[in-house]
Amino acid sequence: MQLLRDNPRLAVAWVPSWALIFALLGAVRTTAALFAVISDCDEVYNYWEPLHLVTFGAAFETWEYAPQYAIRSWAYILLHAPASVLAARVSKKAAFIAVRICLALVSAGVDATLVRSVARHVNNRVARYMVVLLATCTGPTLASVALLPSSLAMYATTLGMAFAMARASSATRTFGATIAFAFGALAGWPFALVAAVPFVLEELFFAGADPAKGTAWYVRRWTRGVAAACAALTLAVPIFAIDSLAYGRAAFVPLNTILYNVLGRARGVSPDLYGTEPWHYYVVNLVLNFGPAAALALLSVPAVAFAARRDAARFSGRFGGAEASASPGSSPVALLLLRLAPFYLWFGVLSAQAHKEERFMFPVYALVCFNAAVSLFVARAVLEKGYLRLTRSPYRTSRTRIFGLFTSAVLCATAAAGVLRSVAQTHHYGAPMKILDALPADAGRVCYAKEWHRFPSHFFVPSRVDVRFARSAFSGILPHKFGHGAQSTLDGVEKRVVDTLDGLVAWPWPETRTVPTSVNEHNRDEPDRYVNITTCDYLVDSQVGTPSALEPRRDDWKKVHCLPFLDAEASRVAAHTLSLSERIAATLARILWLPDMVSRRIPGAQSVQYGHYCLYKHS
Repeated sequence: MQLLRDNPRLAVAWVPSWALIFALLGAVRTTAALFAVISDCDEVYNYWEPLHLVTFGAAFETWEYAPQYAIRSWAYILLHAPASVLAARVSKKAAFIAVRICLALVSAGVDATLVRSVARHVNNRVARYMVVLLATCTGPTLASVALLPSSLAMYATTLGMAFAMARASSATRTFGATIAFAFGALAGWPFALVAAVPFVLEELFFAGADPAKGTAWYVRRWTRGVAAACAALTLAVPIFAIDSLAYGRAAFVPLNTILYNVLGRARGVSPDLYGTEPWHYYVVNLVLNFGPAAALALLSVPAVAFAARRDAARFSGRFGGAEASASPGSSPVALLLLRLAPFYLWFGVLSAQAHKEERFMFPVYALVCFNAAVSLFVARAVLEKGYLRLTRSPYRTSRTRIFGLFTSAVLCATAAAGVLRSVAQTHHYGAPMKILDALPADAGRVCYAKEWHRFPSHFFVPSRVDVRFARSAFSGILPHKFGHGAQSTLDGVEKRVVDTLDGLVAWPWPETRTVPTSVNEHNRDEPDRYVNITTCDYLVDSQVGTPSALEPRRDDWKKVHCLPFLDAEASRVAAHTLSLSERIAATLARILWLPDMVSRRIPGAQSVQYGHYCLYKHS
């Protein structure tokens, strides 16, 4: 039984099969895997570099991978190793692309599963709107191919919600959703479990489609819930074993991550050391990644509440005076609000934190599309109701094209904004992934200064090239090479645990057990990360912004190859003196891709400034 009902006077929307949805989303996201940029939120050093170590050896290590901290999971890295190892026979870049294609296909599969579940249990039109949003919005497209635990949490949350959409309680629903949510938390990001809270509350306290509640009902539900939780916790065993093998000591990374983020302030450490953002950061982020759909998602609960009061037939099954028999169990409105709640809960929890990053919102990206699709359905329903009251003609209501044009206009506007935003990301910021193509295989030593955070990983560097860091204005802690330190030595219980695991499986990467001495969790600079700039054969640097006195002197370097790179700050300054309408045009030209022939005709669009991203050779 669907939670939302179409007016039977109008045609019921058709939804493609799972295979067609998977093919569409898979094609879009495979394209993103080939062309999308690695943004700062991709955390190259925390995930792509460890994967490179597993596949090829020689990679950078962050302090989070030091055995004394162990807040990054090697089990997560090994999930992706088969794709990179198999493709490594072709080339490094092929291994990189193979991993991204696998991520694209997994995300397409779970999204298609959610869409079909929405069509079956919520509404066909909502499912059809979701397909468009998932295929065209920038957020899901880029997050789907990012090597991040928050992306894994997104896949798991999406799959968990596909099970949770069912109104009728069953063992399949309970176990499927519980195991999916738990996998996302244990293998990906533990905080993603917050999105499962509405499902847990519904499972334990809401009747759903069950006819009645009583002691037997509670016993049955709670017993099944505990059994599902116990089954899900078994996932922790292989994760604990792999991470303990990797670190050479007993390590349960999800717990370490929670302790660092929640209790770290007591010893003066927390994610806030890496920057804080204002309360509206995620509002802006959602607008950039979802366009008009962001507003629809944020308005979904008020829209449903309004529609439930004005057009109760959409939820109760009564149309045109023909009254259906009362449905047993929980109110469809309450159940629908529970389906909409995970996005709001996640958005509220993240907005309350001082430290904010774009990747933190990934776990609920598919749910943003679901909430937005529900809002669009409700808006269409209100229009239908108003038109019917105005014309008093069910026939004219069923024949008019106004409603279809309205939803098509909204979806087309969202799709256009999403596609142009995705292309803009590649056009404006694609240089760091392309510039190393000009690097010779015998380049020797390549150095990064202020552009260290845009290093696209060793997957883009020839095997014999040594990548190092030169001094810049950055004063935080930089990564170092794996194996930089002393081997871990243990006593007592930890030693027995690791010895037992080593007796079962030999760990082939001893570098992961090395305990670095020049490392800290306070984001303090470590001087041994830098080499003298005179020892560098090549330098990757950008001509963007005002150079610091600590930057390498460009007079000492000869340009090998340069590519355009958006100078966002200079563009904002250039647009500051323009009129309001021109500033709006300048902002759109900065966040969306516009062809040159179009931008030249738009006043204000010319304020967009580009610098150069260059590969230099020592003179």
